[in-house]
Amino acid sequence: MRQVVANLRDGSIEVREVPAPVGRPGFVLVRNTFSLISAGTEGATLQLGRKNPFGKALARPEQALKLIELARAQGPLTAYQVAQRALDMPVALGYSCAGVVEAVGADCQGLQPGQRVACAGQGWASHADFVSVPRRLCVPIPDAVSDEHAAFATVGAIALQSLRIAETRLGETVVVIGLGLVGLLVCQLARANGCRVIGVDIDPHRVALLRENGWGDAIEAGDAVAGMVHGLTAGHGADAVIITAATDDAGPVELAGELCRRKGRVVVVGRTLMHAPRETYLFKELSLHTSMAYGPGTGDPGYEVDGHDYPLGYVRFTEERNLAAFLDQLALRNIDLTPLATHQFAVSNAADAFATLGSAAETRGIGVLLTYAGGPPVATQRRVSCVHVPPSSSNGNAEPGLSVIGAGSFATHEFLPLLKGMRVHLRGVVSQTGLRAQALAQRHGFAFAASELAAVLEDDSSDAVLVLTRHDSHAEIARQVLEAGKHVFVEKPLALDGPSLEAVINAQARSGKQVMVGFNRRYAPLAVRMKAGFQARSQPMFVNYLANVGARPAEHWLHHPREGGGVILGEGCHHLDFCCWLVGAPLTDFHVAPLGQSRRDTPVESVVVTLRFADGSVAMVSYLSNGNPRFPTETVEACSGGHQARLIDFKTLETPGRWWRHKTTARLAVDKGHRAQLAAFLAAAAGTGPAIGVDGYFASSRLAIEVSDRATVDRNP
Repeated sequence: MRQVVANLRDGSIEVREVPAPVGRPGFVLVRNTFSLISAGTEGATLQLGRKNPFGKALARPEQALKLIELARAQGPLTAYQVAQRALDMPVALGYSCAGVVEAVGADCQGLQPGQRVACAGQGWASHADFVSVPRRLCVPIPDAVSDEHAAFATVGAIALQSLRIAETRLGETVVVIGLGLVGLLVCQLARANGCRVIGVDIDPHRVALLRENGWGDAIEAGDAVAGMVHGLTAGHGADAVIITAATDDAGPVELAGELCRRKGRVVVVGRTLMHAPRETYLFKELSLHTSMAYGPGTGDPGYEVDGHDYPLGYVRFTEERNLAAFLDQLALRNIDLTPLATHQFAVSNAADAFATLGSAAETRGIGVLLTYAGGPPVATQRRVSCVHVPPSSSNGNAEPGLSVIGAGSFATHEFLPLLKGMRVHLRGVVSQTGLRAQALAQRHGFAFAASELAAVLEDDSSDAVLVLTRHDSHAEIARQVLEAGKHVFVEKPLALDGPSLEAVINAQARSGKQVMVGFNRRYAPLAVRMKAGFQARSQPMFVNYLANVGARPAEHWLHHPREGGGVILGEGCHHLDFCCWLVGAPLTDFHVAPLGQSRRDTPVESVVVTLRFADGSVAMVSYLSNGNPRFPTETVEACSGGHQARLIDFKTLETPGRWWRHKTTARLAVDKGHRAQLAAFLAAAAGTGPAIGVDGYFASSRLAIEVSDRATVDRNP
C-alpha cells in the first residue's frame, strides 16, 4: 500500500510502498478515502528535518539529553550511531482521516465492516491506503456528513477541547489568536455555543476569511488590537482568550493577558512559548491553561490502546466523544467546512500537497486533503519486495536464511546493524504496521517486508528467525516458529508465565530446532574474561549484582501486566541469568524480598533476590529503582578462593594484579555481547558451530517467572 512519510534528515516528503497493517484485537482496520494534512503538527516535523544537527538538538532538547546520557553510559560511538539510525528512520505522517471499515478486531463493539468512520491518532490515522486504529479513536460518520468533511474530525476535536478547557458560556466573548485551521474551527464552534467571537491574526487573508464568512469580528494583529478588543467589549475585555498560533516567542501569551478581563481565562493550544508576564497575569488574577490534543484519554494507553473507556458520568467528553460531538455539529450544519477545504491531492502527489503549506499567503492551503482511490485489496498488500535476491537453499547451508519479527528500536539500534559482515542470507522483516519493516528491510538488504507472521512461517528459505517484538508475544511467536521447523532467537523474556514457557519447551523438543534467549550479557567480552578468572576455583563463589535501573512512571509499558510483564521479567531476568551462568552450578533455592511495596496495585520496582547453588555458592541480585543515575547502572562483584573481580557497566573490569588492581576499560562503545551471541546463534543454525545449551536458557526463564510471581505474592497487603 502507499504511505506518506517524512525524512528527518532533510524534511522531504516521500510516498512509499509498504505492507498494509493487519487486524488485531481492540483495533479497527480502515480503508482510507480522505486524510487531512495538519499544517501545525506535520509542518513542524518537516521544519525539524530541515534544521542542521545543532538546530535539531535545540528543537528537541529532551532527545539531546537522552543521547548525552547514552554517551555517558555506553560510549560516544554508540550514541552517535543511535542518532544516525534515528534520522534514517522514516516518520509516518498524519493523524486525521476518514474511510470505510475493512475488518473489526475483537472487543470492538459498535462497528462493522462497510461502515464509514472517522479516525484519529498520531501513528494510527496516517496518510496511507489502509490504517489500523484503536477502537476508542474510531467513530461512525453520520449520514449527513461526507467522508471529505469527516476527515477534519481530529482537528475539530482539538478545537472543541480547547473550548471545554476555557469553560465558555453562552453570551461570553472569546478571542482567538491565530486563525489557522484550528483557530477558524474554534471560532465557528464558539459561535455555535452562543459566544461573541473576535479573531486575531497577522495574515490579512485569514482575517478576511473570518470576516467574509461571518464567523466573528476580525482584527489584523498590530498595536491597536487591545484597544479594538476593549472597544468591542465595552471596556471589559474578553472572558476567554484561546491561543492557536504557532510561534517561538511569548508574544501571543503576553497579548492574551492584555485582552482578558479581570479573572479571565487563557488557553494555549498552539506551539507557543508560555512565558506569562507576572504583572498582567498576577494582578488581573488570570488563569492560564493548556489544552492537549483531543480530550481526556490522550496519551493514556489504558484508554487508547487497551480500550478502557472513562465512565460518562465522571468524564463527559473523552477523545472518542469529542470526535463524535464534532461530527454531530457538522451534521447539524453548525460548522461550515466548505471555505476551509481548500485543496485536494491524490496521495501519490503528497509532496505537492505539503508544498501548499509554504506557498504565498493568498494561495496557502488551509484544509489540505489527500484522496485515495483504486487501491488493491488489503490482503494483497501485506508483503512487499525490498531487495531482489535469489533465495537460499534451506537448512544445512553455511549461510542460513534469516528473518526478523519486530522492527522497533531494539531491532533498529541493536540487532540489525550487527548483521553486517555476517554469513547469513537475509530474507524478511515483519512488523504490525509495515512501515518500519519496509524501512529496515530496504536499509539492511532483506528480500521482503511484511505485516503478517505467516509471510515468514511459510517462507521455505527462512531457516532461522529473530523474535524482537514486545514481551507478551514472545512465547507464542517462538512456538509457531519452532512448529514451522525453524530455529528461533527470542529476545528476553522468553515467556511471561509458566504455561507459555512449557509450550515453547515442548515445541522445541518436538522440532529439535535451536532456541536461544537474548541473555546477551553471557557473551560480553569482559564478562567472559571475568568468568575465566574463576574457572579453576575449588571453593564456593559469592556474587553481588547491583542493578541501579532508575524509576519508571507507573504507566510505562514494562509495568503493564499483559504487555510488559513487570520489571523482573522484563529486565531483572538478565541479572538472574548472568548470576546462574557465572556460578555454573545447579540452583537449589532462592529468596525474594521486594522493597517498600505496601500495596498490591502498585508495580514492583525494587527487589532483592538471593540465589543458592548446589556447590554452596550464593548470589545476590539487587534490582533497585531508588538509586542515583550518576552512579553505574550495573555493577557485578564476585569473589572465591582469594580471587576477586568487579565488572562495571560491562565497560570496566577490575581484577587483582601483583602490586595493584588491573583495570580494563572500553572507551568508545560498550560491548554487552549482542554481536557474539548473534554470531553463535547463526553458527548453530547453520550447523557450523556448537549446539545451543537450551536447558540453561529454559532454567533462567523459569526462574525469572517464579521470582516475579513470588515478588508479587510476598508484598504486604
